[in-house]
Amino acid sequence: MDEQQRDEIAAFRWQLIAPVVAEDVTRLERRRILQQIARQHHQIPHSDKTRVSVRTLERWIAAYRQAGFDGLKPKVRDDARKGRVITPEILEHAIAARREVPERSVQQIIDTLEKAGVVPPGLLRRSTLSQHLVRAGYSRKAMLSRKRRATFRRFEAAHRNDCWQGDVCHLLNLPHPDRPGKTRKVYLIAFIDDYSRIVYGQMYWEEKLPRLEDCLKRTILRYGLPRRIYVDNGAIYSARHLARICGRLGIRLTHSRPYRPQGRGKIERFFLTVQKSFLPEAQQLIAAGQLATLEQLNELFWAWLEVAYHNRVHGVTKQTPRQRFEGDTEPLRRIDPSALREVFLWEEERVVDQTGCFSLYRNQYEVDPALARRKVTLRYDPYDLSQIQVWHEGKRFADAVPLKLHRTRHRSVSPAPEPAAAAPKTGLNFLTLAKKQHDTERRRRLGETAYTRLTQPKGGQN
Repeated sequence: MDEQQRDEIAAFRWQLIAPVVAEDVTRLERRRILQQIARQHHQIPHSDKTRVSVRTLERWIAAYRQAGFDGLKPKVRDDARKGRVITPEILEHAIAARREVPERSVQQIIDTLEKAGVVPPGLLRRSTLSQHLVRAGYSRKAMLSRKRRATFRRFEAAHRNDCWQGDVCHLLNLPHPDRPGKTRKVYLIAFIDDYSRIVYGQMYWEEKLPRLEDCLKRTILRYGLPRRIYVDNGAIYSARHLARICGRLGIRLTHSRPYRPQGRGKIERFFLTVQKSFLPEAQQLIAAGQLATLEQLNELFWAWLEVAYHNRVHGVTKQTPRQRFEGDTEPLRRIDPSALREVFLWEEERVVDQTGCFSLYRNQYEVDPALARRKVTLRYDPYDLSQIQVWHEGKRFADAVPLKLHRTRHRSVSPAPEPAAAAPKTGLNFLTLAKKQHDTERRRRLGETAYTRLTQPKGGQN
């Protein structure tokens, strides 16, 4: 079993025990929650089993409290079997078999494909094929379930950072940074605190995992660690790396049911506010030639967020988001920025050649000669490929030395060249006025902080 599979299993185990570990529950409530989890059927990664006993859950909880996220990883076995790969053609045949007879079990589908000569006997595992069918939206439960009217009740978290809702919105088009006369889509990635409605968001050119991680990291640094994150089933939210990040930070990652977005109403309502209040002003500036770059757009959005949205009384809470967030007495969970950066590092495995070198995204690196012909785990920031951590069997070695750097960033985060900012024109616009007020208040706060530091006596003086 490779490291990615062990991480995937650890993330699954964390999601099961998170309601007990991440929440403050009594011993009686803990027992009730564990028994409820044990009665349910689960899609366990790389396993034929579908249920977990209370005793196993207790063992996972103890392992997590002793060693953190790494304690949830299964132990490495020398005789572990290699995972079986399901090709798109095989999956297409399996989906067709499920469509024809939705009542067919996964094992019946495997038997059918084997008898038809589509796959050789013993190639497919029931758990692996079941996972692929679930991800493709063709689980037996989903296809046989009847549409029922669902009743919903309004949910609100008890404290700040109890639950964040996250989502992505295609907001507008900006002039293309390197194709004159063309435009390019801009995506707003945002997280909203369920209790206070405080928000952090940022505009990006792509709806990709590195952008989501960047936004999440900035939100955590600004407002602290959440206890739970609630998102949809989009590809970027279902990535194994995101599950591993949440596991290491002690965050419970939950997903809404497919085609049931009702639970994410607060973030959807925020996007509607953005479209009604921020978007028309931004489009006016684009048309006037005063807004052309992503950097300018983000500066205006953050100014609007701080000056307008966070200081406006909410219709439900009857408080401004800032007042409600700062007025809650629940302590904030903070994390050191350097430690947070380590958690967000990407991981890849490579085999070092006999000369002590390896390649990563066409870049060539050199490592400790003692690692020649060994498999190593590489940890790196996709925004900076010049620094690569090297790990082997849980021990960190000296960082890899770049020999040839063809690219300094991962291709999914490489920035497009920005055109020169257009010269500002005169005229009234809410966003430009909001940014001016935001800049003034920021300078005032920085000045007050500097004055306080100068006037306070230094430690140890009388």
